[in-house]
Amino acid sequence: MNSEILRNAGIDFDKGVARFLGDRMLYERILITFLSDTTFARGRAAFEKENYKGLQEAIHTMKGVAGNTDMGVLFLTAAVLCEYLRKHEIPEKDKVTYLFSLVEKAYFAVISGICAAKEV
Repeated sequence: MNSEILRNAGIDFDKGVARFLGDRMLYERILITFLSDTTFARGRAAFEKENYKGLQEAIHTMKGVAGNTDMGVLFLTAAVLCEYLRKHEIPEKDKVTYLFSLVEKAYFAVISGICAAKEV
């Protein structure tokens, strides 16, 4: 995989490989597996239904995966949305929409980056 493409997509490739004890092939397999992960789809469905508890659960899961795979921007945007939902019993729809849009942008950057990096 092309580490520069991944870096541009918000993934710290070198840190990720180090987290996987230097096993580059394992880390790359984990990144490719992320392409078929359904957590974002579950989060989007919950968001569309204004099911903020379901959204928080999905985003919390995504935050964990992003953190463990050094997807920095996705981790940070998911953390902000997750924290907002945790702190507000009745979240403001406009705020949730804005924060979710940031997560969505970071998510699709990661997906596009992984796809492009594996094709090189």
